[in-house]
Amino acid sequence: MKRSTAIRHLVELADAATDGLRLVSTEIGWPLAEMWVTGALLDPADELEHGSVVLMIDLPPDEIPWLAVHPNAEWVGDELRLGKRPLSSSYRPTAWPPWTYRHRRVARFWSATGGLDDDVIDALRAARPPTVVEPEPDELRDQLGVELATAKAHLRAILDRYWDQDWRRANRRGTSPEEQLWRAATAVTEIEAALNEHTR
Repeated sequence: MKRSTAIRHLVELADAATDGLRLVSTEIGWPLAEMWVTGALLDPADELEHGSVVLMIDLPPDEIPWLAVHPNAEWVGDELRLGKRPLSSSYRPTAWPPWTYRHRRVARFWSATGGLDDDVIDALRAARPPTVVEPEPDELRDQLGVELATAKAHLRAILDRYWDQDWRRANRRGTSPEEQLWRAATAVTEIEAALNEHTR
């Protein structure tokens, strides 16, 4: 994918996110607070394998831990047409930093309060590094500890209700119980591995 194509998708995402703000004061609401670009787009290459974005969702961390699927976040992704774009995406609760162990360098290109950040987009177009946010090693390690505790609690909650027929019926049309369990277990495994790597 060309850099220009990826940047065009970022601008389109920002336009769609700004349009979604009309729902903020309605009963439906609009939980998207910020969008950050990460991965290969922060490097100067003109050809990219894919782009990556992080969506900051106004939900409590225990409702949207690492790799978890939440209907509100999925709805936002559908409204932004993420599934039809050559961009990988992940969700983060607004109470946590936008960076993760997987994507440590991020740059905010849209916010609900400021809209599209033209400076970031202009820097990306010129293949110049925009202003990025990235954690210090201690900061990353501390955050991983917080996220591991949340991921373990989420996994326990899924295990506790895994055979509950009412819960399984309620999840037939969304993400299946099996996938939710896989995601929760994978999240714990991945965060533990990252934490071990950063505590050596």
